[in-house]
Amino acid sequence: MTSLQRLLRSTGQRSYLAALASNFHRAALGAAAAALLALLAARLLSLLPNHLALQVVAAIALLPVIFALATTRRLPAARIARLIDDRMSSKDLFLTATLAGEDAGEFRPIVASRAEERAAEIKPAQVVPFHWQRGLRDLLAAIAVVGVAVWFLPQLDPFKKQAARAKASEQEQRLAETRKATTLRREELKEGRDAEQVQQALTQLEKTFKEAKPLEKEATVKELTEQQKELGEMWKKVSNKSLRDAFDKAAQNFGQADPKKLDEWRKDLQQGDTSSLKKELSEMREQLRQLAGMPDSAEKRALQEQLARRLNEMAQGMKQMASSPQVNEALQRALEQLDLSKLGQMSKEAMEGAMDSLNLSQQELDQLAQSLKDGKQLEEALKNLQMARQLAEQGKLDGAECKACKGMGDYAALFASKMGAATQPGGSQMGPGIGNGAKRPEDESTQTEFKPEKSKSQLAGGKLLLEWKTKEVGETGARTEDYRDALRQVQQGVSEAIQQEQVPPGYHDAIKRYFDTLPEKK
Repeated sequence: MTSLQRLLRSTGQRSYLAALASNFHRAALGAAAAALLALLAARLLSLLPNHLALQVVAAIALLPVIFALATTRRLPAARIARLIDDRMSSKDLFLTATLAGEDAGEFRPIVASRAEERAAEIKPAQVVPFHWQRGLRDLLAAIAVVGVAVWFLPQLDPFKKQAARAKASEQEQRLAETRKATTLRREELKEGRDAEQVQQALTQLEKTFKEAKPLEKEATVKELTEQQKELGEMWKKVSNKSLRDAFDKAAQNFGQADPKKLDEWRKDLQQGDTSSLKKELSEMREQLRQLAGMPDSAEKRALQEQLARRLNEMAQGMKQMASSPQVNEALQRALEQLDLSKLGQMSKEAMEGAMDSLNLSQQELDQLAQSLKDGKQLEEALKNLQMARQLAEQGKLDGAECKACKGMGDYAALFASKMGAATQPGGSQMGPGIGNGAKRPEDESTQTEFKPEKSKSQLAGGKLLLEWKTKEVGETGARTEDYRDALRQVQQGVSEAIQQEQVPPGYHDAIKRYFDTLPEKK
């Protein structure tokens, strides 16, 4: 390689690097100015979201490199030769030597020789020097200004733009949370096996009834006791006390809902039927589907308000009538999502979420109906189990007597008839007593360690430790009133215990019957 060729190549490389650095310098200063404007718009005027402004700053930092690489071109040999001639005042010597061809005549060797001699004396740094100090200073200053703006520029909101964006972001997050809750609850319903477990337990109880033998009463009583505990726990799980209490009350006008419609819902639920409620949900889902296809208009907003009132009436009615947390939560989510659908930026997603919540509400109603059905079956089974246990203790439970029994109704009839026979004259297993009932004489002279003292403790409900009767004349009506107060307290305490502790129904009748037989006067 000749001296001229080396000079042209080195000078071309330096000129390319210099042009690249110059383009990068200009682009970097422009990007810094753009980033500063974006930060000012985001922080002082809130015209841009703050996170978007930071993303713009990060994106702008890459633009100078891309711009410099895209706009910088390498110079051809003739341009480089002219550059050398201009910078070194060689009067087009290198340009002529570069452009001279084979047919340049007898002067070509002379020009080439002269150019080689001069090229050996020139250094590429003399042609294209690098002046980087000023450019680096400008870049560092621009970066410092942008950094100070990022860290110390205050956040102002003169036009309330930031507050509106924060509210919209909170609403979007809330919509995402409600849709996630709907999805999770739907998965739980798919995995639920309560109804299957109830049927298995009832089938096992019928098997115990059919396999019972009078001579194996201890084993039968033990097995029935274990099943009674299991069925009692299931009954507590599926029992809805608030719903049962609501069934004992007349339908009320919740909000502005139709009393007839609410009364119809209550009566259907009392029978374990949710068809009227599901029909109401179906109509609302169809109305919501129509709203999703309508453009934004005054008519659409009016229909949204109408649907919201209708959904709110159903939610309030179910909340006070059935008190099913799962149904209430699904309806409340649908109502909240319907309200969010009024916002244009997420109307479509909110509509879809409301539709999902209404579908989930229907599944929750099916679950509620199944729980009511299971509760009734378990209640009937526990009553039968209680009678079967008493018969087993007396050695009268024989599964062979009801081989044709199908369902708890047949067992209830059989056990009730056997229990009735056991209470008839001659049906008791106890024989006649051996005494004649006469009063026996007492010897008052017998010496004992008895001390005539009375307890000063207050009369209250509890375990009876000792009863002592005396023949005295008390204050008129005082002891009778004390007794009545104590009896009422005990009866009230028992009633509250039955309700609060959710005592299985198999025990209700026996407990209440005992306290109802207590006399009002003592």
